[in-house]
Amino acid sequence: MAKYTRNTNKNKYMTKRQIMMQRRRRTTIVGIGIILLIFILILSSCISHSHKKKSSEEASSKAATKTTTEAPTETVTYERDIAFETDAAYAKNHKYCVGVNRKMNVVTIYEKDANNEYTVAVKAFPCSVGIGGDSETPLGTFQTSDKYEWLKMVDGSYAQYTLRITDQIWFHSVPYTAQDKGSLESEEYNKLGTAASLGCVRLRAGDAKWMYDNIDWRCIVFIYDSDTPSPLGVPEFKKMDLNSPNKGWDPTDPDKNNPWNKK
Repeated sequence: MAKYTRNTNKNKYMTKRQIMMQRRRRTTIVGIGIILLIFILILSSCISHSHKKKSSEEASSKAATKTTTEAPTETVTYERDIAFETDAAYAKNHKYCVGVNRKMNVVTIYEKDANNEYTVAVKAFPCSVGIGGDSETPLGTFQTSDKYEWLKMVDGSYAQYTLRITDQIWFHSVPYTAQDKGSLESEEYNKLGTAASLGCVRLRAGDAKWMYDNIDWRCIVFIYDSDTPSPLGVPEFKKMDLNSPNKGWDPTDPDKNNPWNKK
């Protein structure tokens, strides 16, 4: 009976040992499996990175080859005697700069280029600057300020769409004898394109209104002398027929009552 008991205990001990060994084998197999999985993931990542790097190098090589083999794009440039002194704050708040060439009697409007420099000419207007002496239009850089739809000038005449350049120097229409759109000084209109004012910069009414509507407070105005026209040149100017019954009106005035616009 005692012998049977010892054998039974021995069998029980062997069974427990076998179970523990099986558990250890499973743990070992799982551990090996995890290690293999990690190794496979690392290897896969390295292979993927190598392929991406190779593709990137090939793309860069192709781009470099394309750059060196393609013909360069032709850039059209022009000489200009005007350079606006602006900064980032000005470029952020202002759409335009204005150039006034006294020699050519032309006003040119400039917008920003890709570098935020005002080099892109978008509009040009014929004008009349001062006749010189005490009636000279001053040279230099200024910034616009006040605006008035009508303003009485120093000589007693009236002007439309006035925009102050500095002191008593304004952008404005050709003068009128009264605050009346039908009282244009027609002979003065036909002097546009030549020096004719007492120092202000005269414009056709339509051009003066564009300035009045679009040029904002503290816009830079550069007044200079140059034999080089702006990129847009000097616009053609059609003189008024002084025998016309409409001669009291500026032909470009956008007013709906302008008789030049009636057929």
